[in-house]
Amino acid sequence: ITCTMIILNPHQPRLLPLVSGGAINIIPVPLRRNDPSSPWCYAASLSPPIPLDDDDDDDSAVTLSPSSPTTTLMPPGSNFLATQVWPSSRVASNIVEQYMDPSWTVCELGCGPGLPSLTAAKSGARRVIATDVDELALEMVRAAAGEQGFINNHNNITDEEWEKQRFVTKQFDLTSQDTSLPDADLYILSDVFESAAVAEGAAWHVQSLLSDNQKTIKCSSVRKKRDISRVWVFAQSDRAQRDGFLRKMREWYDDEDGDRRHVGWTMDHAPDCDNELWLFDLDE
Repeated sequence: ITCTMIILNPHQPRLLPLVSGGAINIIPVPLRRNDPSSPWCYAASLSPPIPLDDDDDDDSAVTLSPSSPTTTLMPPGSNFLATQVWPSSRVASNIVEQYMDPSWTVCELGCGPGLPSLTAAKSGARRVIATDVDELALEMVRAAAGEQGFINNHNNITDEEWEKQRFVTKQFDLTSQDTSLPDADLYILSDVFESAAVAEGAAWHVQSLLSDNQKTIKCSSVRKKRDISRVWVFAQSDRAQRDGFLRKMREWYDDEDGDRRHVGWTMDHAPDCDNELWLFDLDE
């Protein structure tokens, strides 16, 4: 017998059974409080799950069989930080709501709980691809996307059908250069610079995208917005590794004989959608 979730109130903590076995307590986190139409994601909690008695009608409880797991320990190899909602992801989500073109395919790198990805789906993006190296984070994203109607039941479809869905998740390691990024019109990175390796890996992938942009522009007689991919990067001012990312990006523009004057963190949170790179400076 597996865990059974009672979902009478979609904004209550619940127990998420994991593909790898076991379960973890998760809490819905909305972009805007007291707004029923707000997009939301899940965040992991290390608080114990709430068992439900036969005569209990608590909407926040879960039904557990005697053999059901009651541990709230993180699965081996999971990163607790990747399961939490950080201020930058909220800012990114607000920017997505205001400035995203619904015709775009949006890819979030290092998505964690995926609030910007879920906001993009809620805002009508043509397609959304949420990526992270942490499988637990991706399970949480899939659960939230399914409950908000962005994907079908991913447990009952083939891999080929899954790839065709409007909202998909992919495991992707920013520190690896062995795999190319999925095709998208907008790439979002919010507070991913947790180490020098991640900052350098993110810079490498962004440089690859911008190189493709240069090829597209050279092959096109008229530069159009739809011809290029955009990268929006969100980072708090106290994140030391973001300077390593910025240094790598400036070096790339120098090598490409590009204009590096606009390559810097900015408090201007109204991105020019015809600009291929926008670095959002957050003072949180």
